[in-house]
Amino acid sequence: MVTAQEIQEMINMKGLTILPFHESHMARLDASEDDQHLFSCFPDFEQRLKYLAENKMSFTIFYKRDPALSFGFDMRWPTMAEAWLVPGRVSIEHGALLSRGTRRFFDKIGPALGLRRLQIVVSVHREKAIQWAKFLKFKEEGLMSQYGPEGFDYYMYARTY
Repeated sequence: MVTAQEIQEMINMKGLTILPFHESHMARLDASEDDQHLFSCFPDFEQRLKYLAENKMSFTIFYKRDPALSFGFDMRWPTMAEAWLVPGRVSIEHGALLSRGTRRFFDKIGPALGLRRLQIVVSVHREKAIQWAKFLKFKEEGLMSQYGPEGFDYYMYARTY
C-alpha cells in the first residue's frame, strides 16, 4: 500500500497535490464525453465510487487546486495489480506536464508495491488513450472482445517490473 504523500514524492512536480480519492472528485473532474458515457453504463456507478474511496488505493491529482485526474489500483494478488485512470479537463489542458509526472509515477509504483505486473485496459475506440498507454511504457498484450460495459472491445496493456 502507498500513501498520497508517497505518490506525491514519486511524481515530484511543483503545482501538483495528491489526495486520497473521494467520490465527489469525479464530478469535479469534468471528464470527457466518452468517460461520461462509460460511467452511464454502470447502474451502480455511485456505489462504485464509494468503494474506490474506501479501498485506500485510489487518489486524485490536483493541479493548482483543480482536480486533474483520478486513478487507483485494484490489487489482484500481492505481485499483480490493475490500474484505472480517469483524466479530466485540466489534465487534457496540461497534458505534457501531467504526462511526465505520470510516466515517472508508473516507473516507480511497481517496485514500491512489490509488483511484477501492472495492467490496464483501454477501449479500441480511444486512440489518444492508446497512444498515452504506450508513452507510459505499457505494452499491448491482446484484444478482449466485447469486454467493456458498453460492449466495446478493449486492449489489455501491461508493464512488468
